[in-house]
Amino acid sequence: MLRVKSLLKQLERAPAPNQGNQPRDRIRTEEARQDCETALKTYRQLAKQNPDTYLPDVATMLNNLGNLDRCQNRMEEARLAFEEELATSRQLARKNPQAYLPSVATALNNLGVLYRDQNQVEEARQAFEEALAIRRRLAKQKPEAYLPKVADTLNNLGVLYSEHKQVKEAGQAYEEALKTYRQLAKQNPQTYLPNQAMALNNLGNLHFYQHRMQEARRAYEEALSTYRQ
Repeated sequence: MLRVKSLLKQLERAPAPNQGNQPRDRIRTEEARQDCETALKTYRQLAKQNPDTYLPDVATMLNNLGNLDRCQNRMEEARLAFEEELATSRQLARKNPQAYLPSVATALNNLGVLYRDQNQVEEARQAFEEALAIRRRLAKQKPEAYLPKVADTLNNLGVLYSEHKQVKEAGQAYEEALKTYRQLAKQNPQTYLPNQAMALNNLGNLHFYQHRMQEARRAYEEALSTYRQ
């Protein structure tokens, strides 16, 4: 467990995607990935004997490994890690949906982003829509915990639709994301006003590409005003 705790501290310091430009950062990310692979191998062995206790750790390590692989632009390895994470989370959720459905949604969202980045449009849409459906259900029970996830997934769907000229669907996703971020920002402006501004900017871009200049201007102006707050 000490080795795993040390690994998690490394992962917290590891660069986010597209930020690992310095040699030292790249070395640290590679070391963290190797440690993660070692921890995953250990957890797999433990899970064979005691799956109820150690399968959640397998899923967590797969998530960490997928994120690190994506950091290093190892997209095929990241896809395999996220897909196994999803399968493992689904297995856990069948026994305990309350505890593990959030993990299923997270794995789906990770896959959706990866598929979108690789231009696998239909796979990305399916992943995002399933993640959204799960998060909507969870938000009915615990809105303070899961409404932000609903809005984030809607924004991801909006980006996907916008990139592929599905203008109506993109507009609907962005509008609902914006409505949700507005609601969240009323309770916690410091955390969610930036998200509200982002959603407004996305809507502005969509209006601009549709040559709806008045709507674009209003969205951009409100986004700018929100950022200034």
